[in-house]
Amino acid sequence: MSTGDLLSIGAFSLFSGLSINALRHYDEVGLLRPACVDPATGYRRYRPAQVGQARLICALRAVDLPLDAVRTVLARPDGETARQALRAHRERLLSQAHALTQLARTVDRYLDQGVTMPDLKTPRITQVTINVTDLAESVRFYQAAFDATFNEDISSFQFGTWPADDFFLLTVAGRSQHGEHRGPAGSCRFGLLVADVDEAHRRALGAGAAECAPPADKPWKPRSSCVTDPSGNLIDLYQG
Repeated sequence: MSTGDLLSIGAFSLFSGLSINALRHYDEVGLLRPACVDPATGYRRYRPAQVGQARLICALRAVDLPLDAVRTVLARPDGETARQALRAHRERLLSQAHALTQLARTVDRYLDQGVTMPDLKTPRITQVTINVTDLAESVRFYQAAFDATFNEDISSFQFGTWPADDFFLLTVAGRSQHGEHRGPAGSCRFGLLVADVDEAHRRALGAGAAECAPPADKPWKPRSSCVTDPSGNLIDLYQG
């Protein structure tokens, strides 16, 4: 193919829907290489046959698919690996949407009651690390059972919103962008304060938990129950 058969970067941008800056960036990261680059001027030119791939990249980036996942989809757009990458991204988007909904509810509370900074009366645990066997299943469980939001950046389930008293992080052992976070050897056991133990217990079972102990009153502690999450971690539920 002669140089005359190639598209300038401006024309290719118009045909593909990708901006010139995006095309330069995707060249630099190896996602979409031009057909040729003028060694003297650095001017990029593209084959007309590359337009389809560029439009696919445009569509995937329009839904905020990460670049690594875009590479996976480009390798085999109709394959199961591509579908898995898209399903995983969908779960991330749903988790983000849930987090935004929780923040909106907090803003609504501020509008109704004013912005307050609660004083913590006593020291308390605000983070526990657990092991999980299936992250996607765990995300679905903790969201359905406790309205917990999974923050992918810190690999943690977030209960409540800082600085409210119900703020609590349940961190998944493993590597995140902040480095390695070591967990316990085997399953973990932790407790959660809930507004209604009986309702929280029923909701957890409905989300996929297994019952260890039904709700009961004890003379030496609040009404409580115990369930296990899908990864085998024990969760003690306490009446708040």
